[in-house]
Order: sequence, then C-alpha cells, then structure tokens
Amino acid sequence: MEQFELFDQVQLTEAISLCGEMSNALEPLTVAPVGTTGTIVEVLDPDEAFLVELFGDWVSLEDEAGLKRSTHDNPTAFRETLGVEVVKATQMNLLHRPSAIKGNLFRLLDNMPESLLAEVQTFAEFLQHRQQRTTPAAQTPTRS
Repeated sequence: MEQFELFDQVQLTEAISLCGEMSNALEPLTVAPVGTTGTIVEVLDPDEAFLVELFGDWVSLEDEAGLKRSTHDNPTAFRETLGVEVVKATQMNLLHRPSAIKGNLFRLLDNMPESLLAEVQTFAEFLQHRQQRTTPAAQTPTRS
C-alpha cells in the first residue's frame, strides 16, 4: 500500500460522506463523489487515516456578490472547498507529491513564532518581486 504524506494531492477512489462543516461550496453536497481531488492537511494515523481538504469547482471572490463560478485561467480563481474529512488510505490514490522543499518549509513555518513569520513573508515577497522583474522581459509585446 502506498504511504501518504502531508500536503500530498490525492483523488478519491470511493465516495466520501461530507459532514457539512468547513465548506465554502456554492452548492453544498452531502457526498464527495469518486474522482474528487484533495490535499492531505493532517496525518492522523500514518498508514491508515488522513484529514483531507476536498475540492470542487473553480470559483472567484467578487466584491459584492461573494463567490461566483469561475475558470482555472482566471488569475483570482481558486477551488471551492467541499469539506475537510477523514479519509482512509484505501479510499484514495496519490495524484501528486509536492517537492520535499515545500513540505519542509511548511513544517518550519508551523513552528515559527509570529514575529519571524512576518520576516519570512517579507523575504518571500522580495523573491517573488525579483523573479517577476527577470521573467516578463521575454513576454514584452513588440511594436510594429
């Protein structure tokens, strides 16, 4: 049997009942169907049970209208959360495992004091800004 880890992206191999809590779904469901994707957010029993955030359709937050259906190519879109449920290892397959660096970074952030988190955020934003400055040049439109 496959060993699952924190932050693994998974897909349900059987339907899972949803308790109705922790959902932002536009149309609440009582069951997450086979094929629903999610992310492991807590390892309850390393070989048996995991807390999985299960995802639905793409949505975006509109100012006054709240959440509305969207598409994955909308830069402000994100997946709605159907629920956060206990899923057994036998009820899911691994889709994708994030890089070890991301997993280690998340673990470090979990135990970091708030004052240091602000410094990490500032540094991450600096790195993102530096990356954006170096990559758009190739995408600059040419004038005729």
